[in-house]
Parts: sequence; C-alpha cells; structure tokens
Amino acid sequence: MALAQDTQAESAGAERSAGLNVITVTAQRREESLQDAAIPINAVSGDELERTGVVDATQLNKVAPALYVPEAGGANVGYFIRGVGNFANNGYTNPAVAFNLDGVYIGRPSSTVASFLDVNRVEVLKGPQGTLYGRNATGGAVNVIPNAPRLGVLEGSVSAQYGNYEAIETTGVVNLPVGDRVAVRMATTYSERDGYYDDGTGEKEDFALRGQIFFEISPAADIRLSADYSTQKGTGPGVDVDGVYTFAPFTPDATVPNWQFIAAPPSVREPFTGLFSPETLEFIEDNATAAPLYSPVEGYDYPYRDDKYWGVNAEFNLDLGGVDLVVVPAYRLSELDNQFNGAPFKSGLNKDKAEQFSIEGRLSGDSGPLEWLLGAYYFDESVEGLNSYNQFSTVSFQDFASTTESAAVFARASYSVTEDFRVVGGIRYTDESRSIDALSISTTGVCLRESAFGPPSCQQVPTIPVGLTLRDSLEQLDPALFPAGSPLDRPVPYGAFPYGPFGPTGPQALLINTPTEIERTSGDDEITWRAALEYDATPDNLIYASFETGFRAGGFNLTFGQEEYDPEYIDAYTIGSKNSFFDNRLQLNFEAFYWDYRGQQLAALGVDDRGNNSFYTRNVGQSSIKGAEVDFQALLTETTLLRGGVQYLDATYDTFVYDQVDLSDDTDPPNFLTPITGCDYTQNLGAQRSFTIDCSGRPALNAPDWTINLGVQQTFEMRDFEVIATLDGRYRSERVIGFNYLPTGNADEDLTIDASISLVPYDKGFTASVFVRNLTDEAMRSLYQLGAANVASPKFEPPRTFGVRVGYDF
Repeated sequence: MALAQDTQAESAGAERSAGLNVITVTAQRREESLQDAAIPINAVSGDELERTGVVDATQLNKVAPALYVPEAGGANVGYFIRGVGNFANNGYTNPAVAFNLDGVYIGRPSSTVASFLDVNRVEVLKGPQGTLYGRNATGGAVNVIPNAPRLGVLEGSVSAQYGNYEAIETTGVVNLPVGDRVAVRMATTYSERDGYYDDGTGEKEDFALRGQIFFEISPAADIRLSADYSTQKGTGPGVDVDGVYTFAPFTPDATVPNWQFIAAPPSVREPFTGLFSPETLEFIEDNATAAPLYSPVEGYDYPYRDDKYWGVNAEFNLDLGGVDLVVVPAYRLSELDNQFNGAPFKSGLNKDKAEQFSIEGRLSGDSGPLEWLLGAYYFDESVEGLNSYNQFSTVSFQDFASTTESAAVFARASYSVTEDFRVVGGIRYTDESRSIDALSISTTGVCLRESAFGPPSCQQVPTIPVGLTLRDSLEQLDPALFPAGSPLDRPVPYGAFPYGPFGPTGPQALLINTPTEIERTSGDDEITWRAALEYDATPDNLIYASFETGFRAGGFNLTFGQEEYDPEYIDAYTIGSKNSFFDNRLQLNFEAFYWDYRGQQLAALGVDDRGNNSFYTRNVGQSSIKGAEVDFQALLTETTLLRGGVQYLDATYDTFVYDQVDLSDDTDPPNFLTPITGCDYTQNLGAQRSFTIDCSGRPALNAPDWTINLGVQQTFEMRDFEVIATLDGRYRSERVIGFNYLPTGNADEDLTIDASISLVPYDKGFTASVFVRNLTDEAMRSLYQLGAANVASPKFEPPRTFGVRVGYDF
C-alpha cells in the first residue's frame, strides 16, 4: 500500500497538482511508478515513515500488513511474510525474507538503525524473489533505499524529539554541492529511551551515521560511494513471564497431556512487568524446576547490548549507448556482544563477528518491443562466533566458524506483443557452497537424589554459572563441589564428574560435559524462474498474472543428530490489478495469491538427539498459503486523503512433522515424559525412544486471518504552512506466535490507533509535530516461547508512546 502524497507545495501560492502522487520504486531493477509495477509490493515514502513512527523494521507491519518482524533476544530479529520466516537470525541460520539496504543484501540483518536513517522509501516485496534477488528470498524481500546526494543543491534538516519513557532522538541531514559534478550527503541520528518494562529492560541507546559522495564523471557515467556506522546499546528487548508448565503425569485435565500450566499471578502476568521484577523472580523460584539438576531456578543475569555495525558500498552507472551498466560492490562487518534472557534463559551470550563481501553487475537495455536485463551476483560471508545458552541445568557452549559463497547469474525480459500486452520472463541460476568448523559442548547437571514422591531434588547444588565458555563457567564454581577433582584439572574436561555436596550415599549430582564436533562442507545449486503476463486494460488500469519459483539453501546446526538441514522450495501464483480512477483521485489495487512450500525450514528452540536443549533449523514439511489483499488511496477532497488495506490470509501447514528424543527411562510407562506441545504426537519405542510430533493442519506462525489498516489524513492550508493531521488504525485477528502451538501461546486480536498533528512549511523552515502511537495502550504479544524450567514467556510490541518533534529544514 502506497502511503505517499506530496504535501509540500513549491511555494506558498502554488496550487496542488490534481490527483494522487505515487512512489517511484526500483523493485524490478528499473525505475517505475508503484502503480506500474506488476508485482506484489507495498511501498512507503520516508516522510510517511517518519509521520507513522516507523524507525526500524519491527514496525513495518503498520504499512505492510503481510510483514511481521518480532524481536527474539539480544540482536536476534525474525522476519515473517504471510507466515513464512524464522523466529531469529543468529550466526548460523538464514532468513526467509531478504533484507536489502541500498541495493545490498544483508546476510545478518540484526540491526536496522542505520538502515532507517534519511530514508527515501521502503519497499516490501511479497512472495519469492527467485530471479532478481535470489538468495534467501523465498518469503519476500524488504528494500530500504536511503536518499542519495543531489547535485547543485544545498539543503538539510535538523530535528529533535522527546517523548515518554524519557525518549530522546536527534537527527541531522545535510546535502552539500561540491562544484557542478560532485555532491556530498551526511546523515546522523542518536536516540535513547528508558525501558518499556518495569524491571528496566527494553531500554536502548542507538547511534547511526551515514556519509555519501556522488561523482558525475561524465553525462554517461557516475559513481556513488556510501559508508555507514551504527551501534546499539542498552538492554535489548525485555521479556515477561506468563506461567510455568509443570509435570503432571496422567492428570485427566492437564493443559496438554502430562503437563499442567500454572498461570503466574496478575501482578506478574501484567504486560511489561519484566523478568527481573521481585514478584516474577519469586513466582519462578516457587514454581519452576529445571530438570535434570532440580536445584533452585534463580540467578538470572541481567541483559545488555554492545553491538557494532559498519559497511561501505558503491554504485557505478555507465551508459554504453543504448545499454546501461550498473555495478554494486559492498563490504559489511557486524560485531555482536550481547546478553539476553529470551526464552527465558538464565543467560544467552553472543559474541559473533560476521563479514560479508558482495558484488552485483547488471546490463539492461531495450530493442524495439523487447526490454531486457542480464546480471551476475557474488556473495562471500564468514562468521566467527562464541555463544553460550545457559538454562540453569543445561548449557550449550558454541565455538564456530562458518563460510558461505553464493554465485548467481540471472536474466529478465519483457516483450510487448502489442502496445498494451506484455509477456515477461526471468531465470536465475544459483550455486552456493558452505562450510562449518564448530565445537558445541553440552554441559548438564543431573541430580542423583531420587525422591519417593515427586521428582528428584538437589536443592543444595548450585546451577551452572553463566560464562561464555566452559572454562569461564567452571572457574566460578567452588572446587570443593568436585570431590573427585574439577573437570578443569583434566587435559580434556569431558565426561561425568561427581558434583555438589556429598550426601550419605555419595555425591548429590553429576556434571556431564559432552562435546559435539561438526566439520562439514556442503552446497546447493538451483534454477529458479518467473513467467508473467501484463495487460494495460486502459492507461490507468493494469492486470497481471505471474508464476514464480524460489529456493532457500540448506545449512548447518550446532546440534547432535540434526547437524544439517535441506533446502526449501516454493511455487507462487499471483493475479493482480492496479487501478487509478477519477483523474487519479482513487487508486485501488488487488492481489490474489497461492504459495506452495516444500521442505519448509523453521528455526526454533528444541531438544537434540541427546536430550540437550538447542536452537536449530528443521525441515518441517509443506505448507499452502493463499489469500487476497486489497489496498487503496482516495483523495476525497483536495485536502482529505483516505487510505487503507485489507489482507485475508489462509496459511496452513499441510505437513508439519518432526522427531524429538524421549527423555524418559526404559522403566517408565509409555507416553510418560511427553513433549510439551499442543500438537499431536506418537511415541516410538525402540533402542532409543522418541516422539514423532505432528502439527499438520495447524495455521502458520505470525499469520492472522485478517489484517486491516485504515487511515485518514486531513490537511489544513494556512498562509505560509499547512497543518497535517493523521489518524491510522490497524486491526489484526488472533494469530499463533509460538512454535509449540501451546494453548496459552496465541496473540489475541488487537486494534491499535496512531495519531499525529504536524506543522509543515510550504518551502523550508520550522517544522513541528505531536504524536501518539498505540493510543489505546493495547498489549500486543509478538513472540511466545517455552524456555528454561518450562517457563512460558511472551514478548510484547511497544506500549503507548507519545511525544513532540521539532525541526528546521533549510
């Protein structure tokens, strides 16, 4: 849905142009108006993003109903389009939705601060982008395009914003002409705020800087160089506690078979209470037990972020006389250093360094009725990571280095059969190779004190301390806890060690260190293609139909028994229409779609084949996604704009089946220690017991049946300026937001309202605005996870925020 209307006249006395203005997009690697782009796309201008309060990718659902971007923990951000995506994007998973900044694919899109600085527009492409974009774009793509330097123009702006939660934001932009053929553009922003959660979490401090320089070498050649740097500090996203799932074998009215949900008291479940509030910690300590050590669940480490990102890229354009050449080289580096509690862990520690280099070249031209494009792409990424995920009784220590090389060639052509009818085709060949060299150590505390009634109990044995490495954790333990000697006393600290105070019959527990070494290489190659028909029924009415394929390469897991996963594939069918009526006073667009996924990848928390907790990617099966979307803009009067969109979505997993190890003993009866899931399951009895979990027929994740956006913009014209008032509402029906399909893990339907009043000069000068977002203070769950000690934790989208912004344009 395009939410762009030019609200500034050239001068105080200038008359408005008739009809609506539309955004120019480059989603098909060429400039065209949004209404002429025969693809499923939402686009929004930078000015409208500012007015609607979109400052990062997590808020893009306000303007693109198909997109969800939940925050998981630390720098982990998930991207979903119409139910397709991942809950997180760590150092060894790949997103299903490609994030592209300034035409450059970002392999680890964990930060979007610099991306949303001095933005020209954002494009959200829905469905596979298997020809022009290719890598990891089976669900779609998000393109963020910054403003470029302008020749011969001296302009800029400064602004400051203050709001509740002590939120402060300052931004500055300047465009400098340097002679007739050179221009420089600089932009910077700094923002901070207190945490949304009562325990102080959700606090942030962000900084971003971008510099660009543009050279017009000749009328036929130019080059633009860009560099950006950003940091993210604070605590990262917070987490609440909903309750605890406790073991209740063969209880008739259990919440799920053999597991009873104990809801936290209202003072804990209240949104934005936070994990570290005293009442939350007391509830967890009284009700949660972390198997298999069964010692007190206490000592959560407070989260922090200190992440850094920077990149350089260039765009070279050359007119070869009827043929245009574009070359885009880029280099990016991200350095993560953060700690989080999402799930909630006692602590998750990430220390990753990711480097990527890419280059893309494109030739395009036209010859009579034929428009064509040829291109090549190369991507090289290396990631080195030290991670640990502490769940009190179990810890996964991970030390890995991975590499990915992806090369592709692609072509696109549009042939005009008649003046109004076009046949479009595209094809891409991708060859990807990857390798990993990793050591994953699973550390587990096992209580040996059996109880005649109830589970074991090791109340005097401390849980495993938080540390980035095994040595870091073990060095924090009193050596007296290891009567037979600490694991650190051995050349290799693996095996089982007596642990904890001795009881009448010996040690109370064992500490077991189990290594998993993963050294593998693999690769995939695939041909993806697109075929489409486009028909201009009138100059203002476009009809199109397309079929497109896509694939996402496989990869590696740092998990025993699940070390690799396979590629996923998609076939997508789309019919659509884009229409302008009444001298472009009404724009009405329609899209119907059907997507067929095979081998669909989904990354989430689980249990590996040794029974250790792990985060890994599975090929869960097949899904069918179908629905329709309508969006519109209507200029009711010269100063009244009505806009909106409706999406109906039927996203279902046709087959969603995976195996999970059975942690019960051979002496336990069948279906005893069953998985905590809302799905069906079958126990497999054999040498190693396991469960086959079947979620087939369930709705896809983050895929509400209905999403409705509706807004009105009213302009009041004054002598030297205009006042723009906006009111926007968004409705989303109930949706599943947790991998386990627990009955407690859905997000209820919600309705939010945003409003703003802005004073905008016709030319340059003073600007001011007041705003409120989520006016009704709706509590909107964005993610639901079951973590350490089976504590169920939701995350929330931002509460009601409001503030004032002042600035000066020159």
